[in-house]
Amino acid sequence: MNYVLSPMQPATDQATIKAKMDVAYFFGKLGFRELFLSRYVKWNDEHWRSEILGLIGSIGIGDVVIYQIPTYADPEVENAVVELVHKQKALIVAFVHDVEYLRFPGSYDKDQIINFLNSFDGLIVGTEVVKERLAADGITVPMIPSGPWGYVQPIGYRRPAFSQDIHYAGNLVERKAGFLKNVPDGLHIKVYGSADGDTNLPYSLANSVEYLGSYRQEELGLALNSGYGLLWDADTENRFDDYAKINMTHKFSLYLSLGLPIIAYNKSAIGRYVNENELGIVIDSVDNLPNIIQGITEDDYNHLANKVQNISELIREGRHNQMAALQALLAVKGALPF
Repeated sequence: MNYVLSPMQPATDQATIKAKMDVAYFFGKLGFRELFLSRYVKWNDEHWRSEILGLIGSIGIGDVVIYQIPTYADPEVENAVVELVHKQKALIVAFVHDVEYLRFPGSYDKDQIINFLNSFDGLIVGTEVVKERLAADGITVPMIPSGPWGYVQPIGYRRPAFSQDIHYAGNLVERKAGFLKNVPDGLHIKVYGSADGDTNLPYSLANSVEYLGSYRQEELGLALNSGYGLLWDADTENRFDDYAKINMTHKFSLYLSLGLPIIAYNKSAIGRYVNENELGIVIDSVDNLPNIIQGITEDDYNHLANKVQNISELIREGRHNQMAALQALLAVKGALPF
């Protein structure tokens, strides 16, 4: 039997919960049994280890558990899950949504996280670049890059209309979206989301930016029906986030699931993926975007939309993540194909 273990946590308009719930859903389609553990299991509960044992009690010898991390539970809890699964003589793989010491340098103990990741039998990571960074930092267990996240999309596929509109959705905190203060004229960027739940953004917006507030998932799916999806993480000084250059963002899959051609940074892992698969436009600066957008004809746009349509169904069915899960099963069982 194979299992997928996911954290339970409060609702939010950010992708923190959805990405993990979607992974669990797609793995369930492969026959994985879904298990959920509260990230707060240790709070005011001296018997928290017993709760974990009760959760994993059905796991047997040779079974494989895919554990979605980070859970943002107490590190002692995360370590205990790995320890107790191994005591069941089962194997455990980490599905790594984010590597926090790479995401927030200086805020997390690098050695502690590396040791934790090495305690697994294998890892599923977002991109080949993340795999290379982790290997250089001391990870020795097998690692499988997952590629784009699967995305459970309640809105049926509708071919997007040709438009010069650009959509930007997500967490609008200053370090990620502060660049919206500096967007040049000649663009129309529609922005959706909040800054960690606050719709009063901590920076001003350029005249070319239209802020539409925080949307529910279905509303967002209906709104993103033309033009492009923008992937850009930079602060008010236009400094592009280092972590965004290497990771696989859930926003990418949101746009792909809706058929939108992508605009991405040309020196990022996603930018290279977009370029190689003709899924949109790659740029080195938002300042250059007005001339590029204005030069794209309807035929050019339709070519990109056709390419995105080919991958949209795969994203909606979670095929990249499912393939990574199957490869991870083979890897930890010592049976990767030649």
